[in-house]
Amino acid sequence: MIVDFLRPGTAADRVDGEVPPQVAEPDTPQAFADVLKQASADRLPTVIRGGGTKLSWGRPPATVDLVVATSRLNRLIAHRHGDLTATVQAGMRLRELNAALSSQRQWLPIDSAFDQATIGGVVATNDAGPSRHRHGTPRDLVIGITLALTDGRVVKAGGTVVKNVAGYDLGKLVSGSHGTLAGIVDVTFKLVPTPQTSATLVVWHPDAAALARDVAALDATQIEPAAFDVRMQDGEMPFQLKLRIATSPAACDAQIAAARALVSGQTTILTEIAEQAAWAAQLDPMGHGDATVRFSWLPSRLPQVLTMLEEMQRSGTRLLFAGRVVGTGALQLSGEMPALAAAVERLRASADVGNVVLLRGSRELKERVDVWGPERPSDRVARAVKQSLDPAGILNAGRGPI
Repeated sequence: MIVDFLRPGTAADRVDGEVPPQVAEPDTPQAFADVLKQASADRLPTVIRGGGTKLSWGRPPATVDLVVATSRLNRLIAHRHGDLTATVQAGMRLRELNAALSSQRQWLPIDSAFDQATIGGVVATNDAGPSRHRHGTPRDLVIGITLALTDGRVVKAGGTVVKNVAGYDLGKLVSGSHGTLAGIVDVTFKLVPTPQTSATLVVWHPDAAALARDVAALDATQIEPAAFDVRMQDGEMPFQLKLRIATSPAACDAQIAAARALVSGQTTILTEIAEQAAWAAQLDPMGHGDATVRFSWLPSRLPQVLTMLEEMQRSGTRLLFAGRVVGTGALQLSGEMPALAAAVERLRASADVGNVVLLRGSRELKERVDVWGPERPSDRVARAVKQSLDPAGILNAGRGPI
């Protein structure tokens, strides 16, 4: 492959320990597609990289022959503030996008634990944090997308306004695909206004049952949280509830007071810098400890999930858990490899949780427990879609869910 934007790979380009012999940095959508077409023709196992924050996610690659970086596709193409939409290239960082949108008091409500996370990366992994409670995941915010395919085509789907229904829903298809189907060139999102003010109620509990009762009590009210999370860690009061209200000042004060009157644990109210730090801490499991596991549950099963984690902790498992009350969260694990593997298998054996994915861990751990878990019925359909879009099977070098 001979192109102007190809360079040798270095140690800084490693993908889960594997140094690619070459890195391509295309600067146009068509160049992106041309690189993928040539890689497909040459049968080169290929990884698409944004900010590089999640290159340790997925199965260990046998080999990586090519990394395609989106670093030169990093512009905000259009901000239609009157329509509350924006189109942005895949290589732009999420924090830079929100800084640009803030001039019109708007933002893209996606939380990431990684400062260097790019738009393409958060969509490809469907990366979401506490703001998911009100606004959903990246998949829910995408209204249009441009993709580079392995046959050299650049294709578009969706549009630039929220009510547009043109084309196949490729945005939802590639969200969470971990780069196994196509290269993301640019994305059009629906945005939300920046709230006038916000405050967070934090409640500490000594046991899982008390936390679950307060979650149920708040969930049954007309209170409308912007974020509603739980947390479990070491300490005298190991269980924590966080509820954020983001609206007008009067409504914020009223809802925080109403929520505080309903809960049974010790409470405090956070604003400004302290509030930002508290919510940033909810993302800690994604990048710390020896392993990170993501899993989901039915909201009604939260008491059982907390009890199971409490039992794991009493048996010697060192963990930190942070999750959304809507039924998804991340578990940070620390310890020796056999204990980490046993914790993952314990989760997968539970009837109360599902979609248990080992996001981050050592190569030894990934070889002991499958990253993505047992095959699901939907995987047959997913493989058929991949065969259609990536017939040579080069994308993500075998690291992805399909």
